[in-house]
Amino acid sequence: MIAALVAAAIAVSDAWSRPAIGTGVVYMRVNNRGDVADRLDAARTPVARVVEIHESRDESTSMKGMAMTGVMSMQRVRTLTIPAHGTVTLAPGGYHLMAIDLRHDLHPNTQFPLQLHFARSGWTTVTVRVRPI
Repeated sequence: MIAALVAAAIAVSDAWSRPAIGTGVVYMRVNNRGDVADRLDAARTPVARVVEIHESRDESTSMKGMAMTGVMSMQRVRTLTIPAHGTVTLAPGGYHLMAIDLRHDLHPNTQFPLQLHFARSGWTTVTVRVRPI
């Protein structure tokens, strides 16, 4: 009973991807209705060999008074904390999931399953919709 209550605290919505060949990217909203923070620490899907949590960062700098814009970097992160009574949005330019070594191309208007593992809540499965560009 307690495990079911913990699992019910996490709700994932609006999971989507772009069409892709080779490597795909997945975005979504993760809401934690519980009183304790949780962590997304793993993901898997039958359409990719590996799924990793990544973060894109704006690394724009100033060089001799000249602003350099549009400089982005991306790095893998081990876990993503979902605060108690909070929402984390995985979106372009921020956190996202990388589906690496796709087993088949992601075509517009299709969908695929994605399993997410949360440290407290365990595994949950969501449907990812591939949106047209």
